[in-house]
Amino acid sequence: MITVWLAFNALMYLGLAAWCTLLPDRTAEAIGYAFAKPGGRSEYITVYGGMEAGLGVFFALAAWFPAWRETGLLLGLCLYAGLALWRIGTFLRIDGITGFPRIAFALEATLLVTAVNLWVRRGAS
Repeated sequence: MITVWLAFNALMYLGLAAWCTLLPDRTAEAIGYAFAKPGGRSEYITVYGGMEAGLGVFFALAAWFPAWRETGLLLGLCLYAGLALWRIGTFLRIDGITGFPRIAFALEATLLVTAVNLWVRRGAS
């Protein structure tokens, strides 16, 4: 089951990397960004495209190599715990957040709960 979770993360991040790199205006608009200068567009493509591509490759390697699976799961735990906690903080402090951030939170929270479950059960399998 850990392998499936890791592979899902790999595909998700590689897909997001492609989407953010190829259609930066559309993806930025979906999350409420606007590019004021070319440097902003470059930074967005680099961070949202490049970093997500790196995460996708790491999750793919962790799914592929059994010795990396626990490390990949631990990375996911840390990643989704941070994302979910910070996103909850923004929901509590910023009025009017709708759309994509709420959908992203639902996905992040689901991936976090699943990762916690897999972490707890990893020794039992």
